[in-house]
Amino acid sequence: MKITLSIDSKETIELNLADAANIVGWLDDDEKYATFFSLLAEHPTSEVRCVAANKRCVPLKVLKKLARDSSIEVVRTVAANEGAMQQFKVSLIQEMIARDVSVATTIADSLCFFDEALHEDVIQMLLQHDDPKVVHSVLDFERNQLGED
Repeated sequence: MKITLSIDSKETIELNLADAANIVGWLDDDEKYATFFSLLAEHPTSEVRCVAANKRCVPLKVLKKLARDSSIEVVRTVAANEGAMQQFKVSLIQEMIARDVSVATTIADSLCFFDEALHEDVIQMLLQHDDPKVVHSVLDFERNQLGED
């Protein structure tokens, strides 16, 4: 996949991956770019897919695919995407948690994203995790929740 930038349809330049990721990252997380971000989610380079994974306007079907991406970095980026995590079912979240400790940690650090219906299920999954940092993050979240009540 080649990414080019055109100015008034007169001058066109091909962007290298780092520049493309930076420019795309600057675009607003707006529905008008959803199709464009969806196309980027198919890019062979994980750096570009991460940019798409970070956007809330990306359709659910695309976010689900990114949640199962071969790159842990992409999956971790999806795990930090509040819009994605609010739409996912417990089974997909469980799959993500099982992929890598860094993904589980990101989810544990983002428990505030989940609505009450998912909270308990996700918390219970994370409390069963082998990594103490994941468990500690969940316990910190629960302590903070108790302090707010």
